[in-house]
Amino acid sequence: MIKTFKKGMVVLGLIGVCGGAFWTNGEVSAQTSQLFRKYKREVPQKLPETPDAVAEGKKVYEKRCWYCHGIEGRGDGPASITMFPKPRNFTRNEYKVRSTTFGSVPTDEDLFRIITSGIEGTAMPFWSTISETERWQVLYYVKTFNDQFKKDATPKVVPIVSIASTPESISRGQELFKETKCFECHGDDGRGNGPLTVALQTEWNMPYRARDLTKGWNFKGGNTIEDIYRTISTGLNETPMGSYLEKLSDEDRWHVAHFVKSISRDMASDVVVKVKLFEGDLLPSEPFDENWSKASPVEIPLAGQILTSPRQWTPLVDAIMIRALYNKDEIAFLLEWDDTTNKQEEVFRDAVSIQFPTKIPESLKKPYFAMGDSSGAVNLWSWKAYWHEGFGSVIEAPVTEPGMVSELNAKGFKNVVLQPAESQNVTGRGVYQNGSWRVVLKRTLKTEDVKGDMQFEIGKLIPVAFAVWDGSNSDVGGLKSISSWYYVSLEKPVPKTVFAYVLVAIVIGASIEMWFIARLRRFPPKLEDRE
Repeated sequence: MIKTFKKGMVVLGLIGVCGGAFWTNGEVSAQTSQLFRKYKREVPQKLPETPDAVAEGKKVYEKRCWYCHGIEGRGDGPASITMFPKPRNFTRNEYKVRSTTFGSVPTDEDLFRIITSGIEGTAMPFWSTISETERWQVLYYVKTFNDQFKKDATPKVVPIVSIASTPESISRGQELFKETKCFECHGDDGRGNGPLTVALQTEWNMPYRARDLTKGWNFKGGNTIEDIYRTISTGLNETPMGSYLEKLSDEDRWHVAHFVKSISRDMASDVVVKVKLFEGDLLPSEPFDENWSKASPVEIPLAGQILTSPRQWTPLVDAIMIRALYNKDEIAFLLEWDDTTNKQEEVFRDAVSIQFPTKIPESLKKPYFAMGDSSGAVNLWSWKAYWHEGFGSVIEAPVTEPGMVSELNAKGFKNVVLQPAESQNVTGRGVYQNGSWRVVLKRTLKTEDVKGDMQFEIGKLIPVAFAVWDGSNSDVGGLKSISSWYYVSLEKPVPKTVFAYVLVAIVIGASIEMWFIARLRRFPPKLEDRE
C-alpha cells in the first residue's frame, strides 16, 4: 500500500501543488487554465458531536488522513517527509485559517471549511469528495488530539462586515503597510523579500518565508477581500504573522486589506505563449526594455522535480512569467520569476532554462517533458547567474548579470551534453531587482546545427518547457522547479493587402451611404408614403 501511495504522491507533486498540468495516459499535458480552489464559506447543518460521531471520525481519519498527519496527529505521517510546508500537527495549536482571535483554536465551522476546500500552495487537498457527515465526524476526531478544544469550547470569533474599496482607502492602506512595518517581512512591493525574511533565510537559516502578496493564488484561506481582512485580524498561529486586531482599528484593517488586494493578482496562464512579431532590426536585449510591453505575458506554474533522484520536494519557485518577440532574423524570450533573497553560492546559483524538442514534432508525440529520452532529444537554452564573493546580502539596487549562457542537448537526465563552441548561438542577460529576476535569452530563428537546435517556423505550435533553480534553496542539477510541455507560436505577419481590402470596403460603404443620402434629397418621399 505504501508503494502505491508513494507513486500517487509523485503525481500529486505535479498536479496538486501548482495545478499546472494534468496526467493522462501516462503523459503530462498543459492545461488551458489553472483551476485554483475556491474557498467555501457555506456550512451545512452541524452534526451533533457525540462519542459515536468521534468513533466514526477515527475510521475516516485512519483511511484518509494518517498518511500525512500521522496516526497520533503529529504531522509525521509517512508522506510528510516529501512535503513543504509540512502537514499540520494537530496536537499543537498550529491552525492558520481561522475566524477566531490569535492563539485560539478554530471553530468547528472553520475546520469544516478547510476540510472541504483544502489549502492552496500545500498538499492538503479538498475533501468535498467525502460526505458532509464524514467531514463532521473526522473533524470531531481531529479535535481529540488537542485538549485546548475542551478548554476553549467557545472561542471568540472576529466579525467580518465588508467595507467598499476606494482609491483613498488603498492609499491609506499603503501608508499603514509602511507605518506598521509590514514591509520588513513582505518587502516594499509585497514580494516577500523584506529584510527580516531575507535575514531569516540567509543569516539564521530558518525556514520562515513571508507570503508573496502579489501572488493571490497562494493566499492561505482564500484571496477575497474578506479573507485578507480575516487574516490581518486573526493572524496565523505559530508564525511571525501576528494579529492586528488590537494594533489597528477595524477601519484601518480594512484599508490595509484593500491595499494588499490591490497589489495581488491572479495567474494569467495559457497553454500557448504567443510570440509577437517585432517591427525592427534588433530585438530587445535588456530585461527592462520598454519594447517588452508589446508582448503578451503568460504565467506558467512550476512544481518541484520529483521524477528522478535527486528530487526537489521543497521548491521555492512556483511560477515563471514569459514574454516573447521575434523579427525576420531572431527570437527573444523574457523570463521573470520571484526570488526573495538573490542568494548565490559557488555551487548553488540562480538559473533558468528553456527546453525545446530538437525538431518540431509532426504528430502529438513529443520527447519526455523532463529532459527528453532515448527516443526524443531536447535542445536546452541555459542561463546561470555568476557567483560573487559576499553575494546573498539584502539587495537595495538592481544587480545586472550577463550570466553564463550555454546551449545543451539531452536525451534524459543522465545523457546531457554541452554543444560545441561553434554551435553556441544563444545570448542572454539577467537583472535582479525588487525581489525578482528578469532574464533575456535570444537566438537566431535558424542555425546551421539542424540536428541539435530547434529551427523556428512561423505559425507552428512548438513545444516548450521551463526550469528554474534557486540558489538559496540549494538547487542544483535535478533539484529544480519544472513545468510540463507548453507551446510557443510565432504569430503570422498580417499581409499588407488586408489593410488595402479594409480601406476599399470603407470607401465602398461610404460611397453607397452618400448615394442613398443624395437620392433621398433629390427624390424625397411623398406625404402619403410617410403615413
